[in-house]
Amino acid sequence: MAEFIVIAPALLFVCFGTLQFVLLYQAKSTLDVAVLEAAREGAVNHGSMQAMRNGLARGLAPLYARKANADGAAEALTKAQTDATDFSVITVLNPTVAAIKDYAQPHYYADEGTTYTEIPNDSLMYRVSSIPAGAQSGMNIQDANLLKIHVHYCYDMYVPLANKVIYYAANVIGNIGAGGLLTSEPANLNRDPYGSAKNGDDLCRTRLKDGIETGRWPISLDAEAMVRMQSPLRASALNDSPNPSDPAGK
Repeated sequence: MAEFIVIAPALLFVCFGTLQFVLLYQAKSTLDVAVLEAAREGAVNHGSMQAMRNGLARGLAPLYARKANADGAAEALTKAQTDATDFSVITVLNPTVAAIKDYAQPHYYADEGTTYTEIPNDSLMYRVSSIPAGAQSGMNIQDANLLKIHVHYCYDMYVPLANKVIYYAANVIGNIGAGGLLTSEPANLNRDPYGSAKNGDDLCRTRLKDGIETGRWPISLDAEAMVRMQSPLRASALNDSPNPSDPAGK
């Protein structure tokens, strides 16, 4: 009994830690699929950032599902849309600004009565032989029609204790032993409510006091995806949904 009492806390923490890492693996796999879904949405919607954010939310919805019914699915999608808007940064890696300058041209749509500046998407196999590589980007028009995105997403860990330990370790927050992790820290709350993180993530950081009260300890996950555009990419569409700002206002 005495030996069990001594080893039980460490054994329990190992079990909690194992469970949290399994959930992190599941979250990363789900994010990979969600980012591909986001890229596909962008490919058929002129590179619309809002469309990509909606696709990302649909792909992330399984992480928020708690009920196996229609109401549970709707609730999960709503939560995923909130996090896709407030805690996800979508960066378009390709086409680059230089590629857009090289190939974007105005195109008038009579049915809408509107002119859009966009990269042509039709007859690419013929265009690539007749149009020289871009002077600024150095890439041909087929490469300019590849949509590559990077997503930086804050995943909310929820296994007790293990989530806090991983958050502290990932952000390199000092004093994770006595007087730190297991008490009502931080001692320097008035000076730095974020715990003086040495490797902190601006988007995913949380005030330690809030984390203790709510149990919310997020960690950043990243994924990339690349697809071929299925519609002309419009420079204006890339900015129709701004990325979230630093929640701390810095």
